[in-house]
Amino acid sequence: MALKINKNYKKIKKNYIFTEINQKKSNYLKNNKNAKIIDLGVGDVTRPLNKNLVEVMKKALDEQTHTKTFKGYPPEKGYEFLKNQIVKYYKKRNVILKNEDVFISNGACCDVTNILDLFENNIAVIANPTYPAYYDSNFLQGNKILLKNLNKKNNFIFSPKNLKKQSYIIYLCSPNNPTGAVLNKERLKQWVDFANETSSLIIFDCAYESFISDESLPHFIYEIEGAKTCAVEIASFSKMAGFTNLRCGWTVVPTQLNINGNNLNEMWTRRQCTKFNGVPYVVQKGAYFSLTKKGQIKCQKNIDYYKKNLKILTTCLTKLGIECFNSMHSPYVWFKCPHGMSSWQFFDLLLEKCQIVGIPGIGFGTAGEGYFRFSAFAKRKDVLVACERLKGIKKD
Repeated sequence: MALKINKNYKKIKKNYIFTEINQKKSNYLKNNKNAKIIDLGVGDVTRPLNKNLVEVMKKALDEQTHTKTFKGYPPEKGYEFLKNQIVKYYKKRNVILKNEDVFISNGACCDVTNILDLFENNIAVIANPTYPAYYDSNFLQGNKILLKNLNKKNNFIFSPKNLKKQSYIIYLCSPNNPTGAVLNKERLKQWVDFANETSSLIIFDCAYESFISDESLPHFIYEIEGAKTCAVEIASFSKMAGFTNLRCGWTVVPTQLNINGNNLNEMWTRRQCTKFNGVPYVVQKGAYFSLTKKGQIKCQKNIDYYKKNLKILTTCLTKLGIECFNSMHSPYVWFKCPHGMSSWQFFDLLLEKCQIVGIPGIGFGTAGEGYFRFSAFAKRKDVLVACERLKGIKKD
């Protein structure tokens, strides 16, 4: 009897959006070998790690050369020193967590997809456009997917207002990738109340919370009363501390979170012990430092650098008559493609005429058609050169 293959892999789009973009870049460079492409596409950081953080990691690495301080396998749930520091980080926002609620991961992307291991045959409510991993992971899992379109009319925010009263897995990202929209407390309270009423689970992605400028806006879903009984929160050091290569994040699964009598904290613990070997000690030491008072000051300097990039890009696009959205609390500028162009038409124009790469909105879902995303995670000199080149797309 032949092995049974997950047929959903044959049904899903062959290439991930970023793979398709890289192929287009490679093809262009083959024919234009002297081209100097400026990449404002993938949200990968460009600022180096601060020296103090690196020194902490060097010291942790040196500990590995001594018998008394050598570390073997890390705990699957993470070292207590880092979990304790994360609990303190939440306390600054008046959120009280226990160390048992926190799980250290190797990045947000893994856990927003791996959390589906705890469920089967459900309906996932996902924004359109959205971070592709939400849709793709649910599709591959075989879940039904209910897309909620985001657009200018609804300020790129959707609510539970028109959802049937039944159980769902609900993906929320705030600040949103790619649109930059932020959910205020009132909006989040609507979702929390709906989830508790319908025994739904909210998967809240707050990977970009450190970019929120208005402190009256919630950074974490647990700032909302009732969230601990209906939400899992997934965060990352990638954008806050520049850990895109080091790989470290955390997931909060409150001990009081139960779905149909099943304790998700216990289930996630069992899942991690089976499928995850933990994050290296050296990396967790660096993550710990990034959450200290001194580390936060260092991290904020890089965040401010990227936010300045964002302001430069947004100002440039606006002067060209291009409509931009939600660029205050995000490392991305989401904008309407000029001259009524499609997302891929504008991508090709940028590549051919300006030698600039961004992300076509259609890559984030059908409702992203006609939109585009630039990343502010770039070197300042590249952002300034890009703004000069962008003047070439303006109509005469």
